[in-house]
Amino acid sequence: MTTDSRRRPRRPRYRAALLAVGVTAAAALIPVRAAADATAAAADRLEAKTTVLFSTPYVPAGCYRVPAIVRAVDGSLLAFAERRIHTCADKSHMDLVVRRLPAGATQWLPAETVLGSTPESPATWGNPGPVVYRKLPGAPATSAPDGRIVMMSTHNPVDPATPGRNHEGYPRTPYVLHSDDNGVTWSPARSLYEELDDPSWGHLQTAPVHGIQLTRGAHAGRLAVGVNYRVGSMFGLMIAYSDDAGTTWHKGAQVEYPPVARQNVGELSLVELANGDILVWGRQNTNTGTPEELADPNVVPHRSIAISKDGGETYHGGYTNLPGFEAPPIQSASLRTDATDEGDAYNRILVSAPSVNQEPRIRPTVRASFDEGRTWQGVDTPLHSTDEGVQVYGTNDRRVPVQECACYGGYSDMVELPGGDVGLLYERGTTDYRSEIAFVRLDDRDLHTPGTTPDVPGRSALVFDGVTTTHGVYGRALAFDGQRGRVQLPYRTAPVLGSGDFTVSTWIRYDDDTRDQAIFWAYGQDGEPQVWLRAEPGSDRIRGMVTTAAGSVAVTSDGAYADGRWHHVALRRQRGTVALFVDGLRVGSGSGAAGAVQGDDPTPIYLGQRPDGANRFHGRMDEFRIYDRALSGAELTWLRISNTNGIPGRTAHLPMDAVIRPGAWSSSS
Repeated sequence: MTTDSRRRPRRPRYRAALLAVGVTAAAALIPVRAAADATAAAADRLEAKTTVLFSTPYVPAGCYRVPAIVRAVDGSLLAFAERRIHTCADKSHMDLVVRRLPAGATQWLPAETVLGSTPESPATWGNPGPVVYRKLPGAPATSAPDGRIVMMSTHNPVDPATPGRNHEGYPRTPYVLHSDDNGVTWSPARSLYEELDDPSWGHLQTAPVHGIQLTRGAHAGRLAVGVNYRVGSMFGLMIAYSDDAGTTWHKGAQVEYPPVARQNVGELSLVELANGDILVWGRQNTNTGTPEELADPNVVPHRSIAISKDGGETYHGGYTNLPGFEAPPIQSASLRTDATDEGDAYNRILVSAPSVNQEPRIRPTVRASFDEGRTWQGVDTPLHSTDEGVQVYGTNDRRVPVQECACYGGYSDMVELPGGDVGLLYERGTTDYRSEIAFVRLDDRDLHTPGTTPDVPGRSALVFDGVTTTHGVYGRALAFDGQRGRVQLPYRTAPVLGSGDFTVSTWIRYDDDTRDQAIFWAYGQDGEPQVWLRAEPGSDRIRGMVTTAAGSVAVTSDGAYADGRWHHVALRRQRGTVALFVDGLRVGSGSGAAGAVQGDDPTPIYLGQRPDGANRFHGRMDEFRIYDRALSGAELTWLRISNTNGIPGRTAHLPMDAVIRPGAWSSSS
């Protein structure tokens, strides 16, 4: 695979040196073994990569819950959890604990208490929200050292007479503390009541998941953490941020919703997008409807998303439910692992969550988005497809009932590891997701990473299942199967197709005359700014479209060219006039298409499908190019007959000569 093996230093982890919490090192360091189910043990294909860090043999008489994890600047990993001492009830007597894997070590150190209380004065310490501060060029200067680990948490008192009860009505206050020695010791916790709380709020919750530090744009260096709260009957969602390494905090983006059907958002996880926006990944608690409706993620979605375009200070609109993402109402984690503006071959964001839309919480799965959160891997495609998320526990045969799957999964968090692997810390068990918290290391093969095909300007395009190489016009070409096959040019901060002139050129060969097939599709749909070229054999044409704020201009050919022969096609915009060329001849044109063809949201360019996955191409494609100028007729002819790279203005070029799979080279026909 062509991805750069270098990785930026990502979020650190913590650990504190105080009181051990009753989990022996020997018990916590052994590889995971299914507790009572031989079938589950046999199905745990990641067993050799997994370590149980916190184990509770007597659920619900106490348990470990709500994991969070970060990586310190020295490479240490810090895995946090709530130690619920008497029962598994929320807001009961609990301590915040950590286990640390020192840099270079192979064994995790015993658990220690970061925040705790006594039986005489019990309290809830929980909702860990760790984030690692890095000193970034151009960021506000602070006195904090590089690598400070900042920890957000919450506290509420507990009645000593009923320490295992859920003290739901007790006030909860956010706190912050930090470590300047990679999690070995911690500062005293400081109340954030004046900065982030409100006397009218009831339940308040930070994270629970790692926070982020922004690295792009005007707010580079800023720390941001998700917060949710209750005010009367309303649900509140907020981003808390700090510009001084967690010394002071500010209330940022806020929105409040009544607990109405289809909008009941909770725990938040944040990701910085490649354009500097913050994607907020939220739990959607709605759980009303018929059994059929509840089972359908398109009818009852359990994920909500929002965007902040100003560093977390305000929301760009409100929260939108994400249909089709199968998960129950539960916290889940998000993590950026790859970004083209940081030297990677593509963009990738991961999320972890159980993957069945109804309770119980089962089938913990990691799913990826390669287009900045626009689309996600599913859970019902072929098991090892690049369209399929990876189930990390139990058999991924979804026909197996939960009793046989023995694959309960709950809350989770993720961290990027040295070398580019991903660490997942998650709740799980064969009979109850609160049985243990396990850590598993995942690599690109585990994560069903697509292949790549080189882009001459120095990047790589993603190649998904259903695309192979075959004979082309010039050397090799890509063959698309019409079902899953597609190619994706990664999002670029500076649009490849902007507001000026452009030319898009490629070769196609197909004979499937039964359906519309996208050749390429850039950016939006449904009236949004966009550019695309599609074969429409049912209407006996090839059609191009350019949509800007001024409107849409369509150009069409008189035939579909679905004859099984190679044809050169090009779409050109010149001073607002769009022209379609086939085999060097201008076959259609239209005017009135001046202006930007990309909207505010980051989206990639697709070959072989629309952005929503429709109109899959069934045929071959070769030598895809984009120019930031309008090529003349003579230049188009020169390009067609010589395949030259000497024409000025080329911003993208996929020769389509090879598909590089993760860990292997493939050029099959």
